[in-house]
Parts: sequence; C-alpha cells; structure tokens
Amino acid sequence: MAQLHPRVDELQCLPTPLNEGERQMLDALARLDDEWIVFVQPCLGLDRPDFIVVHPLFGVTVVEVKDWSLGCYRPGDDGDLEVRHGGGWRRCDEAPRVQAHRYRDALLAQCFTGDDREQTDFSLVRGVVVLVRHTTVDARRLLQKKRQIGSGEDHVHVFGGVDLVDQPIRVLTGSRNPKPRHVPEEHLLRLRRHLAESELLGEQRLPINLNDTAKNIERNPNNARIRRVRGAAGSGKSLGLAARAARLAADGKEVLVVSFNSTLPHYLRELVDKRCLEINAPNRLVTTIHLHGLCKRAIDDARLHGYQPTSGVLPGTLHAWEEQVEKAIDAYRGIGGPTFDAVLVDEGQDFSLKWWNFLREHVVRPGGEMLLVADPTQDVYGQRAWTDEEVMSGAGFNGQWTEARGSYRMPPDLIPVVARFAERHVDGVQVSPIVPEDHPLHDGGYRPTIRRWVNVPRGRRLGYELGEQVLALLDAHPELAPSEVAFLTTSHDDGLDAVSVIEAGGHPVHHLFGRTPDERRSRKERFWPRSPQVKGSTVQSFKGWEARAVVLSVDRGDDSHRLAYVGLTRVKSDLMYKSAFVTVVNRDLALSGFSEYFEAS
Repeated sequence: MAQLHPRVDELQCLPTPLNEGERQMLDALARLDDEWIVFVQPCLGLDRPDFIVVHPLFGVTVVEVKDWSLGCYRPGDDGDLEVRHGGGWRRCDEAPRVQAHRYRDALLAQCFTGDDREQTDFSLVRGVVVLVRHTTVDARRLLQKKRQIGSGEDHVHVFGGVDLVDQPIRVLTGSRNPKPRHVPEEHLLRLRRHLAESELLGEQRLPINLNDTAKNIERNPNNARIRRVRGAAGSGKSLGLAARAARLAADGKEVLVVSFNSTLPHYLRELVDKRCLEINAPNRLVTTIHLHGLCKRAIDDARLHGYQPTSGVLPGTLHAWEEQVEKAIDAYRGIGGPTFDAVLVDEGQDFSLKWWNFLREHVVRPGGEMLLVADPTQDVYGQRAWTDEEVMSGAGFNGQWTEARGSYRMPPDLIPVVARFAERHVDGVQVSPIVPEDHPLHDGGYRPTIRRWVNVPRGRRLGYELGEQVLALLDAHPELAPSEVAFLTTSHDDGLDAVSVIEAGGHPVHHLFGRTPDERRSRKERFWPRSPQVKGSTVQSFKGWEARAVVLSVDRGDDSHRLAYVGLTRVKSDLMYKSAFVTVVNRDLALSGFSEYFEAS
C-alpha cells in the first residue's frame, strides 16, 4: 500500500472534504506499493493541489481531479469550457490544465533546484488531469483547446477514469512500463520536507534562538493590529517575523509573508518551517511569496474568470512593477483575490506606500494583523521617501517605530567595522549596528573573523578576480564547506565570469545569474538556501540572506557604497565559535583607503 499523507484516519480533517471522484483517485493511488508517497491536498504556496505523488525512481506527478458528469461540459470555440445551464450553455471558469500547469511550476520553483535541464524536464515533474467519469478519449477531446497561461500547459496530460483504475502507473508516469531515472535525492528530500508537516522537518534540529527583539515581534504583547519595526541588519527582525507567522498559524490563522525580493521567500520559508516545528504549528497555513508573484496570481485568476485587469494608465507610462500592482488592484476590485488573516512584510524599506496600501486594503482580511519590518540603510531600490514619517501617516500606523539596533547575525568583531563603514561611506538614514549585550558570542570565546580586502588593479576583470578570491578562500581553509560560501556582485556579467572561474576550479555553483531576464527570473525562483554548493547572487537578491563566508565585489557606481554595506551585513557568525570570513574585492577608488582599517581592526 502506498504511503498516504495525511493517513486514512486523518482524512476527515482535510480543509475540503474529498468528493466522489477524488475518493476514487485516492483508492487507486492507495493500491500502489509502499515506494509511492501520496500527499492529499498539500499546501503549495497559494495553491492546494488534489494530489502530489512521489516515487524515488519515477519522479513527481501533480494530479488535478475533476468529478464532472458526462454531457455537462463542452469545449467552447475560444478555448474556454462551457457548462450546461438551464436550457443552454454558459462560459465556465474552470481550467484544469492551467491548474495542473501552475501546480507543476510552483513545485519546481519551491522544491527543485539545479541545472537548467530540470526546469524543462517534464518527465521529472509532471502535471496530469484526470476526469474520472470520462474515458480518456472523451476527456482529451473535452480539454483539447488550451487556455494558454504558460507554455508548459502543452505538457499537461489528460486521462479518464478507466485508465486510472486499470493503468494507474501509466497515468502517473506516461508509460505502462516506466524506466527508472535519476531523481536528485536532495530535491525529493526538500519536497517531502515542504509537503509533510511533521515527516521530515525533524531534520532541522537546531532551534531558532530568538533575541528580545524577535521575541517581542513574535508575541505582539500589546495585541496591536498594525505594527512597524525598524532595526539594523541582523537585529532579529526576520526571525521575529517568521516566528510571528508560526505563532499565528498555531492559532489557526492564515498568514501571508511577503517581500519585494523574489529570492527572500525561500529563506523565510525555511525560518517559518523551523519555528512551526518547534511550537507544533501547521506550516501549511503560512504562505511565503514575493509581492509581484502575488500580483501575477491575482491577475491570472482574473483572466481565467473572464476579467481583464487594466492599470488605468497609458501603456509605457509606468514601470512594469508599478503597472503589475495597478492591474492586481483592479483584479481584486473586479473579482477579488487571495486574502489572509495576517500579512507580514519583510524588508519593508523596498516597498512603497501604494504597495503597502494594496496589501492593507485588499489582501488582509477585515480586522486582520499587519506587520512591517524595515532597515532604511538597506534600501537599494530608492524607496527611502516612503518610510518618512509624513508619508507613513497614510499607511494606517498609529504608534511609533519599534527600534532594534543590536546585530545578532554578524560576529562581534565585525560589527564595529561595518558600522564604521556605514558612518563614513553610506549617505541617508542610518541604523548602524551595535554589539548587543546578549549577543550569543559576547563572552569572547569565538575565533576572530578572517577579513581580507583586495583592490583590483586597472584592466583586471572584476568577475574573474571575484572567482579567484572564492577559490583562494576555499583552498586556504579546507574546513570551510562550499555550501557556507556566498559570493555577491552587482552585475550579472561579473557573476557569470566568477561562476566560470569557480567551476573551472572544481566547485559547482548554485547561482541566479543569467544573460536574459527570463533566465534570471527562472534561476531566482530556484535559488534555495540549503543548496550544498557555493552560492552566487547579486547583492540585491541576497538581502535578508546570510552566509558564514562572504566574498563581495564592489564596483564603481552611484549606489556602490550602500550595496557594499548591504553585502557586508550578510556575514553570519558561527554559533560553534568557528571563524567567519569576509573578502572584499574592490574597484571603487573612493573606498580603496578603507582597506587598512578593514584588515587591521
């Protein structure tokens, strides 16, 4: 018998009771052998697929089941489905192939990383639609016209109920006699950890150590409906936010954790899952997503319902980010969209008043809770004005900022160096880090941070030097695992140069650099904190993340000093008292003189 999650005796606790067709599907899946793992209505971001089926040799299949009666649906001329209504037909909002395609894409983005082949390998992660009351021929005829939302919809396969009963292996794999293939074990582990709330989360054994700031954020002692927290990098803001999300989930609340940065939700997901495990909270109630991912979902849903959201302005007059938010607002006004009991915003300095109010007015449910955490010094997108007090008066805040200055992320000996850099070289609002009294390494038992500063000579390509410094660090410190090393740059070209050098040196790289916007977007979706490889990122996309060893390139530019500061604050102290590492590869002449203080202090 297949392994079922939840167990048969727990199925009555599902958010939506299984209908007759879904029961038939479950019965067929349960008859498979015990190498098959079946997840019933698992939480997958904003979605809840009917079934996700996993086999260590045959891959993963996400299944959308429809219990439609024969003759009640027909294909329309425009690709939309029509449903029998009274004595005639009317347009139907159902789009099963789109649903299965969306689930498959979400599964890849959240649980599978690696080389580019996996992103288009439709035999590794498949999407299937099963119409249990139809034959396969009739089911395919009914769904032959696609409502194109994404190109992968072509690869979603359709089956009927007879094949489900007689040939379940063919439905799941596409073959009566599937051949075993290589399914990366680390990807399956991540998928199972993500989908099974208690099965594999136990491997995350180290507890989250909450400082006083994080504990205050988690507990919300004044039961405030809307709060804002401002603090230095590493002060515990993100930990507290993740802990608050878990605490709300423990109370049965549906929570949205949102950021502007499209890679940060992966890191926040890890924090939320760990805290949920510690306090026995259902992590399925917490969704982590970036703002424009939420907007895209609302827009796509509106289009599936026949509503075309507009921005209300002439094309080309708004930045693409702003236009997408405007369309999402229109979608919510037109047909609605996903809503939550609580909305928690990390790296809030990257937001704008309009974006915040979009969440406040449309996404959080009436009487719900909102939290904003920010570090104005980490603003790399030019949104500083929105956190000014006068502007924020239109954001619904009543109380003052909760301030958090101590940095618990960085080693104590690095904190004053980074603070000095900010004071000398970063303009604007300062929230400089200090060493808090309750820093876990405050007793002085830790090993000093190993700091190196390299000024790149004229004519030397910055990316190549960056890659060489990563190799030098790994060669000089064999005790340092590649997974503990992150190299950061502001240029995708420099990043790709560094990748070529590092991989030529024998170290695979998990990175998000690309030549085209589509390639970059794809890699960002698959950028995951638990990758065992050296990690490469832009400084902007690594905000909120951390690493024990950081190799940072600094180029010339208008905001190069602020980006350098952001990169320096990504260094994480080691709670086992091992040294942290930071190397700066600098081409900005205005900063070259800081090298002496950086290495000597």
